[in-house]
Amino acid sequence: MSCPSAAERARTLLRGRLPGLLFLDDVTVPLPVRHGTGRDGDALLLVPATGGLREALRSRGPVAPGGVLRVDDVPPAAGAPSLGQARASGRLHPVEDAAARAAALEFAEANPLPSLLGVGSDAVLYRLRVTGVHLVTEQGGGPVDRAAYAAAEPDPLHEDERDLLLDLADHHGEQVEPWFRAALASAGIETTRPRAVRLDRYGFTIDTGRPRRRWARLDFGRPLTGVGELAELLHPVLFHPHVS
Repeated sequence: MSCPSAAERARTLLRGRLPGLLFLDDVTVPLPVRHGTGRDGDALLLVPATGGLREALRSRGPVAPGGVLRVDDVPPAAGAPSLGQARASGRLHPVEDAAARAAALEFAEANPLPSLLGVGSDAVLYRLRVTGVHLVTEQGGGPVDRAAYAAAEPDPLHEDERDLLLDLADHHGEQVEPWFRAALASAGIETTRPRAVRLDRYGFTIDTGRPRRRWARLDFGRPLTGVGELAELLHPVLFHPHVS
């Protein structure tokens, strides 16, 4: 059975497409923050030029404040299993003006926010140099190897997961249900109304409806690189089910 590693889950959650909370040393209330994770795994924070977050960061003076960026998964449907909660800890350094443009482009690769156009006037960038990563799931949690985290890639299907699952359920249920049922039966898992509740580059997570073994994995033959490959994979199932 293939599934995303802890490092891949953490990179996916921390990428920047989900809401983040920043916990600063000596600040009891977490601060909402817009962020995008760079290619090396460090997080870039888009901070309004005025406001509480900017003042909290500037009040530390020349010392880079310590902080923890926390991101909680938002499952695509009620009752679907969660990827968990990722936390990246480190120290926050302001991005110098000379490096701001390159940093904004790096941010945009992960999270293309229109407000990035305001960097240098309405907003500033801070870089969280990550020294530790933790992932907490329903099965437990713990530290993620820093090198594995830096080398991992966010899941390419995560951003479109909800829309893809809704499309399959609403428009292709008659095609995918028999396919899910047959594939699970070949693995010795009986189900009458299998339902895909999660999707990642390695496969589907299926709700079997059976209390003793509710979740089952249906793996793809290889890790997918994007929605285009998923469409190619599913085309025979959706449009030529008698062949599949």
